[in-house]
Amino acid sequence: MPITEIKHSLDHILLVEDEAILAVSQAEFLKLRGYSVSHVSNSEEAIQWMSSEELVDLILMDINLSDELDGVQLAKKILEIRDLPILFFSGYSDQKTLNRVADIKHYGFIPKISSPDVVECMIKSALKLYQSEQSLAVREKELRVTFEAMGDAVIVLTSEGQIRDINQNALDLLGYPKKDLMNQDISSFLYVVQSDSRTRINYSSLYKDKSLEQSKRRNDLIVISSKGQETNVTETISPILDTNRKLNGIVIVFRENPESPVLVPPKDAASLYAKVFELSPIAMAISTIKDDTYLDINPAMEKIFRFEKEKVIGKKTEDFQSWSDPEQIQNLNKIYLENGRLSGERMSVQHPDGSHYEVLVFSQAIEILGERFVLWFNLDVTKILDIESRLAKSLEEKDVLLKELQHRVKNTLAIISGLLNLESFKVENEIAKKSFLNAQSRIMSMSKVYENLYQSEDLESVDLQKYIEDLVYSLHDIFVLNPSKIRFDVQLENIRLDLKRTLPLGLILNELLTNALKYAYPNESGGVIRINLAKSNDSVMLTVGDDGVGLPESVNIEKGNHFGYELIRSLTSQLKGVFSSVSKKGEGLNIIISFPL
Repeated sequence: MPITEIKHSLDHILLVEDEAILAVSQAEFLKLRGYSVSHVSNSEEAIQWMSSEELVDLILMDINLSDELDGVQLAKKILEIRDLPILFFSGYSDQKTLNRVADIKHYGFIPKISSPDVVECMIKSALKLYQSEQSLAVREKELRVTFEAMGDAVIVLTSEGQIRDINQNALDLLGYPKKDLMNQDISSFLYVVQSDSRTRINYSSLYKDKSLEQSKRRNDLIVISSKGQETNVTETISPILDTNRKLNGIVIVFRENPESPVLVPPKDAASLYAKVFELSPIAMAISTIKDDTYLDINPAMEKIFRFEKEKVIGKKTEDFQSWSDPEQIQNLNKIYLENGRLSGERMSVQHPDGSHYEVLVFSQAIEILGERFVLWFNLDVTKILDIESRLAKSLEEKDVLLKELQHRVKNTLAIISGLLNLESFKVENEIAKKSFLNAQSRIMSMSKVYENLYQSEDLESVDLQKYIEDLVYSLHDIFVLNPSKIRFDVQLENIRLDLKRTLPLGLILNELLTNALKYAYPNESGGVIRINLAKSNDSVMLTVGDDGVGLPESVNIEKGNHFGYELIRSLTSQLKGVFSSVSKKGEGLNIIISFPL
């Protein structure tokens, strides 16, 4: 059962963590930051919690659960039960884990090494992003309701004439279910004739006409449904043009039996058009094309631009630009003149008190009874852009913190190596001194990994070419007393590897090189040590060889109990690789490590 049960909170976090100490620590930190927290330690408890009616605003999910399901699998199960923001929290950031996380809907990934401030920032960003998505979903639903509730029959086509969308009035008019029409050619389902001649209208020529650039209207038409029912209609065909004024789609509107000409949406309280226009959360306005005067604006437009409707109607749009940047307005006008419309152009609305809105401006020319108007849409994206900015800043801070962490780890390992060096000065036994030297070299091989990470733009993987070169030169400085006798032949392909596998690979290379430097050339003899790194298909092959004395016949490198070789075999197994060696007395030793990339 869950450790705590808090019923009511605006920001209630469910912590899914199987490490008890970490869970208590995380829960206490979150509570100190003002959140209410509940904790579960396994997938069964998490699913039970989701199936209940307990309040949850966000899930902080550990990926590596010691359970039947790991965090990614559990998140998929949870999203089948509830739509909630999930923020992954893990000590692992290898590419495979990140790829699995990317395939599921989530709101961020926080390494467990992150600072409390970064964790809190990511939580706040995730909550705000989720709230914004919910708000956008509501807006999308409202627009869909508007589309479906229109009194006219509306059909949206692709530029090739396939049905992209269709509202219920159009389905009723044609007499087909929606599933039969979607993505089908309009000519197969739409049967329209001239009312006087009964000649069928050919719609295939419509979308083949790439020169269609403005709305066209036809009166006195009859739509014949699949059941033979005839409906007298007026048809309006409007093009959807892309930014290059090329045909990107077509909207066909059928209005049944128009009796009285109406130039603007009727204003009576019972009018569905008036209700949709007034209640829409999107700022909307209608202006004439011939003299650019406002005919109507809705309350959302009044709020964003601080207009008063009675002072706007009948005035020109250029009379209300005190809130705008003149250069920005000039640019919008230029785009409008070039394209005949605006398709989501960014605009800033600044007010004298310092408040502002960021909006995307859309426009659509429409024709009603032979007269042309412009319908303006101003979509408020202020909160969305703010969240995007915060997320970008949070990610930037995470990168800085990770680089600092890699630097600190490298320095810490260097300090440990220095302490071992100091202690070695006190030791007189030569075997003990060699043990200290071996420990130093192994620590150095790990330190080089972190040094490469914090110096790289990529915090997830290591450049093996640079790393191996650095390691070889460092070991040369430690072990080679006479540089003129020992030479390195280094042949390395450009390969990057994740941190989790670079560490064991570095330790393997360290053992192989130190063994070669210490044992291949006794009695002050010299030679060449070869290091080769290559990629073959989906595998990496590391070869270390020398032309020294080779192994004694009594030594079996692949089965012996020498600590260094045991370490090499264990680390190769960790890489899921294979280990082989070839040695001839007096001709040197060659060792090959191969593992999947």
